[in-house]
Amino acid sequence: MAGSEKILVVRVGRAGDLVMVTPALDSLLAALPGAEIHLLTTAEGARVLRGFDPRLTRTWLYKRRFPRALWLRPRLRRRFLAEGYARAYVFETHPHYRRWLAGVARETFGLGPAVPGVHYAERCLLAVEGSLASPPPRGQARLPVSEAGVAKARALLAAHGIVEGTTLVGLHATFSGSLWPALRDRRGLKHRHWPRESFARLGRLLAERARAEGLPLAVVVDALPAERAFVEPLVAATGGAITLLSAPPDFERYKGLLRCLDVLVAPNTGPMHMAAAVGTRVVALFSGWDTADCGPYAEPDRVAIVSAADAPDPERGLAAITPERAADAVFRLLDAAVGGK
Repeated sequence: MAGSEKILVVRVGRAGDLVMVTPALDSLLAALPGAEIHLLTTAEGARVLRGFDPRLTRTWLYKRRFPRALWLRPRLRRRFLAEGYARAYVFETHPHYRRWLAGVARETFGLGPAVPGVHYAERCLLAVEGSLASPPPRGQARLPVSEAGVAKARALLAAHGIVEGTTLVGLHATFSGSLWPALRDRRGLKHRHWPRESFARLGRLLAERARAEGLPLAVVVDALPAERAFVEPLVAATGGAITLLSAPPDFERYKGLLRCLDVLVAPNTGPMHMAAAVGTRVVALFSGWDTADCGPYAEPDRVAIVSAADAPDPERGLAAITPERAADAVFRLLDAAVGGK
């Protein structure tokens, strides 16, 4: 792409953060077909957007933690200046990114002030649209899924006795930091962690209702090897209602599995966003965060929000959400999915 306009996009965050910038990336790619996009992100962000588009040609890695960040910033800034960027889009909420990156491109665009009810993905879109003479139509969050990834996922399911044609409900029981209880802050524990007993009861409720309705249904949990100790007690408590899938880490396979699911049940985590972005329906368990700001950025009829705020005891956080409410939301989405995804 020699001679093409170079654009720097900045989003330093976890998986869900990167998924939420994909509508803005798609707008840039559609509006500026000759552009070459470089991304400043974390190692996790690079993994999430690997293969997103052939015009996303370079990824710069950044670590936010002190003192590594102090050493990286001047080095990266010098390299950015050498690239000669025409535009920079800074999708960060902290103002120090704009200060650090001032002048690395001929034009720099960033997020406007947060407005209640305006989704973070929309704020990124607004930053892009304000820089374009003719903004393209908006899309939803998107992640590509390879045929090889889907084939690996189907092989993993088959190895556990789950055949094609089975209705699949996935449960995501962990979140960043859930494996290190001593390091979890109270906000993360209360608002991201749905009790394992609730997940176990949900698995039993789904299996019981499926049997009563004659629906071939499997409830699965995909756990990394490091997560098995956390997840195995949950699975054991269901008496076989949940199937534990565990295989060596393979992100393409994981995206393929998310795509194979009919519904994923998850708190506000990266997999919640990724499932919506690969086209899977999502039951999103929320507490302490505004879904209008950071809920799944997908068509509304493909998402069911189950909020602790609607429970009689919302101060308990996610624990206030009953498995019965979550099960009802799953079957509402499955009923809406009749006829295919």
